[in-house]
Amino acid sequence: MSEILFGQSYYLSFDPKQWEAMQPYPPLGTMYAASLVRQRGYGVAFFDAMLAASEREWEEALDRHRPRLAVIYEDNFNYLTKMCLLRMRQAALAMIDMARQHGCTVIVAGSDATDRPEVYLAAGAHFVLIGEGEYTLAALLDRLSGRSDAPLASIPGLAYRTGSAGPAGVARTPRRDDITDLDALPFPAWDLVDVPRYQDLWYRRHGYYSMNMVTTRGCPFHCNWCAKPIWGQRYNARSPENVVDELEFLKTTYAPDHIWFADDIMGLEAGWLERFADLVEARGVRVPFKCLSRVDLLLRDGEVEALARAGCQIAWIGAESGAQKILDA
Repeated sequence: MSEILFGQSYYLSFDPKQWEAMQPYPPLGTMYAASLVRQRGYGVAFFDAMLAASEREWEEALDRHRPRLAVIYEDNFNYLTKMCLLRMRQAALAMIDMARQHGCTVIVAGSDATDRPEVYLAAGAHFVLIGEGEYTLAALLDRLSGRSDAPLASIPGLAYRTGSAGPAGVARTPRRDDITDLDALPFPAWDLVDVPRYQDLWYRRHGYYSMNMVTTRGCPFHCNWCAKPIWGQRYNARSPENVVDELEFLKTTYAPDHIWFADDIMGLEAGWLERFADLVEARGVRVPFKCLSRVDLLLRDGEVEALARAGCQIAWIGAESGAQKILDA
């Protein structure tokens, strides 16, 4: 029996195009949240929908772990989950219903839930975390467990039903400030993930194994296609030292052949990539990687050279235009 069961509702099997591509990554957002609350002394279990066949496996996890609380926490660092696909919303609503039938207090977090908390509350969720969720979740768990007697209305970043009918019955507290000291967060809870299963799928399909990391949260730019309900246009970065510590841990523990840095934009701060490359070289933790950047950033002195030294193989570049000939060029 576990106190809290974490899950997320992005099922790769529900996305035929991505299932065919078969480049699965575990849900970093969920893993960060699970790591933080476990650090605070809560017992946690983990359900990974990414490789699950259907919501039925979530129900099996509820039967197996018998949690008091169910937390459906979306991966805010994966562009696929930020798309808020309708099929995945339907999965989340089904998971809420299953958790309620198992007697759980249900907490939901993610891009779609932040945009439309009333949809998830109407489906049976007790609470929705608005925006960046880790510290709001920790405060809410302390309230629900009796560690704190803080009123719900005093917890920033929360939406919940008040008992009244309709939209008027949804209370929303002020948005919580974003986490600026990202180095203070524990690394994602990789020990909860079935890593060998991911390794097997990657090796069989692609001949190598890729893991995911993030060095930043948010992005200050205005790209129209990008969903921004969690961080808006705010941006915070981890230190190069902290990122290299995690890279060394992953390399030593799991020996990945490749890393996907899933940031909206990597290396925005001048000098960050150069410091990162220096540390990677000094500590011998170079792993080939892909990331996302912008042309104007890469034109700064030393940026491309730093990416190459650090191990970058591919930098995705966004080119936006309403003219097809420009896109073709």
